[in-house]
Amino acid sequence: MIIDKSRKVIYLHNPKCGGTFLRDIYQEKYGDTEAIRWWKLYSREYGTDLGHISYDDLPRFVPDFEEYRLLMMVRNPYNRFISGYKETKSQFSTPVRLGGLINYPRAYYGSGEEYNRLSKVEKVYEQMKSALPFTFLHELRKIQLLSAPDFCKWLGSSNRKRQDLFLRNKRIPWLNPQSDFIGSGVTVLHYESVSDWSVLFEAFGLMEYSGRLSIAKDYTMDESFYRILERLYPDDKQLFDWYKKTS
Repeated sequence: MIIDKSRKVIYLHNPKCGGTFLRDIYQEKYGDTEAIRWWKLYSREYGTDLGHISYDDLPRFVPDFEEYRLLMMVRNPYNRFISGYKETKSQFSTPVRLGGLINYPRAYYGSGEEYNRLSKVEKVYEQMKSALPFTFLHELRKIQLLSAPDFCKWLGSSNRKRQDLFLRNKRIPWLNPQSDFIGSGVTVLHYESVSDWSVLFEAFGLMEYSGRLSIAKDYTMDESFYRILERLYPDDKQLFDWYKKTS
């Protein structure tokens, strides 16, 4: 999330829709300012991933948010799922080692500062717990074993609890519904639209960086993949319908 107080603009960071690129060029121009203070991993203190604060959580971080212009981007939900799958897999492929014992993903603990505050005993306990079947981390390791289409099929045949573990979990936001970042007063822009990117650049005074924009190509996927994803994300039905009309 970017909170530009001087321009009175907030960018709600829907994962895998170009937000990191926007943050990087914003930081390049303006430096490491207060505007990007919330751009961090999951925080146990706040109970959410601080880089991807949802619309419903926004009042906790910006009480006067209604005084701001609110912007966010959506992406073709099929492409976004595969990109989110790859990001989640990457995040949980980064192990933290403790004396050669069990490895666990740093993303689970959020920021390095929070991890460092754990005692050695707490670290060992968490690692041992994560190795047991049917626990949070044990379930998450499934993403390491399956391709994106197979992961999608596995989720489609799973119960709601397991689906929510991956798709509606504030520890791992990269597969959260895109509708989580949409609400009253939010201008919805489209990742695939160069003109929509221009709106974003202009809002933050970044037009000189427009030449560095690179929009990712579509992924190849079969029809069954489309149908399963639509069932997994009933919250994003309007988004699926919109992209069907424009494809």
